[in-house]
Amino acid sequence: MPHDRPAATSPYSRLPFAAAGSGRPLFGIFLAYLLTVSGAVRAQDAAADPQERREHPSAPSPGAVATVNPSCEKADAEACTGLGFQHLEGDGITKDEARAAWLFAQGCEFGSMRGCTMAGYVHAEGQGVGVAPDVAASFYARACDGGETTACSNLGLAYVVGLGVPKDPARANALFGQACDQGAVAGCANLGASYSLGRGVKRDQRRAAGLFQRACEAGDTHACYNLGVLHRDGLGMRKDFKQAIMLFERACAADDASACGNLGFMVDDGRGTDRDRDRALALFDKACGLGHPESCFTLGRAYQTGNGRPRDDARAVALLERTLALDPATPSAAEASKALRLAREPVAAEPKP
Repeated sequence: MPHDRPAATSPYSRLPFAAAGSGRPLFGIFLAYLLTVSGAVRAQDAAADPQERREHPSAPSPGAVATVNPSCEKADAEACTGLGFQHLEGDGITKDEARAAWLFAQGCEFGSMRGCTMAGYVHAEGQGVGVAPDVAASFYARACDGGETTACSNLGLAYVVGLGVPKDPARANALFGQACDQGAVAGCANLGASYSLGRGVKRDQRRAAGLFQRACEAGDTHACYNLGVLHRDGLGMRKDFKQAIMLFERACAADDASACGNLGFMVDDGRGTDRDRDRALALFDKACGLGHPESCFTLGRAYQTGNGRPRDDARAVALLERTLALDPATPSAAEASKALRLAREPVAAEPKP
């Protein structure tokens, strides 16, 4: 039986759109907002709260950017934005984030709403410019007003925690809903997170599940992870470990750290699947590499105790140190610190006869 503890704080994550025609994410960036959800889950099931996404619009097709005027002298809004994508990625051209940021701003000035969204994104991320949440919010607002739905969702995230704008959950949810209604998958996933957490709206896990389902079916693997959490914990529905396993596997395949870690704990416990220590440890290894602290702790203890892995104190120390470096407040932080002290203590010499 799993050992339950109060839920830990959870990252609210964001991912950019896939580049048009590429089917791959342009980046894999996550932002922790440290919001909590009530209920009890196993400590190693940390970071199991719903996640939100911030996105940027897709890059233009290769044919579109091939004709871009490098100096943007003709005030061609989409040409400027397209060249900005090229410089941001180093796609057939010198990678230059500062140049990309300038080009996105120019594209926005000339009327490209994708340019405005990207100008907001680079200011939020500090790519090629200093981090400036207020400037980012201003660009997002302009793009949202111009019909760029992903900018509406991103602006909603700013209102979640007050980044560059006053904190306003109700305004955030209105923007998420607007984005969702107009086809932005992230807006649906983010609105689902609000309903799941009861942030700015009355908590409604059934409504959250519907929104996560909609986003998951549209390809948002973070929404699949969130839906898996609801199935695993019986939030707004009956517990369904097998369904949770399936959803975690889908999200883990897309390198979602929390999905890989929580899948590992279910496999380790035999919840919804056969118990398999070796597979669980492999999942913890992947999740740890992706930044899931509880997986690092569990894998570290395996090396420290020889439970499923050969004893290796050096490896154990490295993993326990990574646990605390990733999140000093993770649920197993106290245990990790204690285990680390023990691992570093010299072994007492045997008394001579």
